[in-house]
Amino acid sequence: MNQTLQNLLTKAVSHLRENQLEQAEQLAQQMLSGFPEEPEASLFAAEVARLRNLPALGLERLDQAIDSNPEDARLLLRRAQFLFELRRRTDAHLAAITAQPHVEQDIWQLRTVAHILRDCQDLDGAREWLLEALARQPASVELLNDLAIVEFHLNLPEDAAEHVEQLLEQHPFHPGALHLRSGLRKQTAESNHIEDLRDRLSRGPQHPKLISAVNYALAKELEDLEDYSAAFDTLEIGAQAYRGTFSFNIQDEVEAHEHIRSSFNAQARNSLAPGCADKGAIFIVGMPRTGTTLVERILSSHSQVASLGEFSDFPNLLGEAIQGASQPASGDASLSLDFAQLGQDYLAAARQLAGSSPHFVDKLPFNFQYCGYILAAMPEAKIVHLTRNLMDTCYAVYKTLFFGAYRFSYDLDELAQYLVSYRALMDHWHQVFPGRILDIAYEDLVSGPESESRRLLEGCGLAWEPDVLDFYTQDRASMTASAMQVRKPMHTDSIGSWRRAEAGLESARSRLEAAGLLS
Repeated sequence: MNQTLQNLLTKAVSHLRENQLEQAEQLAQQMLSGFPEEPEASLFAAEVARLRNLPALGLERLDQAIDSNPEDARLLLRRAQFLFELRRRTDAHLAAITAQPHVEQDIWQLRTVAHILRDCQDLDGAREWLLEALARQPASVELLNDLAIVEFHLNLPEDAAEHVEQLLEQHPFHPGALHLRSGLRKQTAESNHIEDLRDRLSRGPQHPKLISAVNYALAKELEDLEDYSAAFDTLEIGAQAYRGTFSFNIQDEVEAHEHIRSSFNAQARNSLAPGCADKGAIFIVGMPRTGTTLVERILSSHSQVASLGEFSDFPNLLGEAIQGASQPASGDASLSLDFAQLGQDYLAAARQLAGSSPHFVDKLPFNFQYCGYILAAMPEAKIVHLTRNLMDTCYAVYKTLFFGAYRFSYDLDELAQYLVSYRALMDHWHQVFPGRILDIAYEDLVSGPESESRRLLEGCGLAWEPDVLDFYTQDRASMTASAMQVRKPMHTDSIGSWRRAEAGLESARSRLEAAGLLS
């Protein structure tokens, strides 16, 4: 690299570390004018634009650099990432494929292709690429981990298990791999990893993430063997270890819900700007582990419905719109939005994944927080709310390691407080938008699959198709923690499962009972 350019980059990077974006931008422009054909200059200038919240400018800078360096994989892949960030998923997917012939041995490049394909919901393409990448870098723990996760979501448990074992041969204390291994099948008395997990726990580094992952894995395997008391004791150790890895205040969540309830009321609803009248969006909301994936699989087995999985664009677009809105003299900025534009932006992003299907499912559970905003932005949208016995919900959520999501779920008191707040907010949305949210009870669905599935389809404006009852035979990817369960017929085994850990859940039960939520 030219020494002058290197000096400019060194100085510019120091500005970024100090969050001095204007100074970094000045140096970026100097580098672009002085070294227009140098990839490093354009890569840095694009990153500065992104940090200044100008991704379109960053993309423009990358495009100009690619004109001079059409085979530079770094530029091509960074362009694909910018396209994805701009919600141009079709273009991002194509850009990742275009970059493939130029990718070198660099692990970042190999993984980035796979990540873009995966995030664009091309899991088959991601797996094919990862297998090729692994042939180039057979000792890569990162590639083995990425591949095993993709295979888990593709319902290839035997392949995933093989790659997990290869990974553990090189990294015997890999938290994610140890946790994934236990979830690839139901363990038996004759075949399980319980002693192996205990051995690794005793020999491994006493790091909270390893302690939590191994104990969650142990708890799952012990529960498979119906040793429920030992499973819950182990689960508590894992949950406490994971809760210690981050800072979190449950009151912030509760107060945010209270603010929504107080500001977005029936009176405010009547004063909102009109939304986008397009049809086709179906949102499945609720707490995690309540059957949201099950309902998503039923709906997406319909010939007229595509699935977007857990699609995060609505809350992201809503946040961006609120951030860009002018603060009214009085009231809440979130109620003064251009809701039609918000709906159009969301639908434009969603349709790239939905393809030609007239309807699509967005199964992001915590969209329950935004039901009013969804209906304001898209008055023709359908919202399906999954309910489940709150104690079963509490137990199911508590025993799931979400790896970064749902921070309220690792402490039973915080989890119970969140459940109370969630139920209050959903009651509020029902009052503000009467008749617009369809409640589906998990217990009713698994006890009477056909009658509830008929009610579900009718509520979503869909004609009855018997094939939806065979959802478990569909060989489509599932990008959730329930990827294995939803490939089995419906069953009632989980109803009342909280009683397996009744003593340990007493504090949560008392809080829910005090809130009047248990009968």
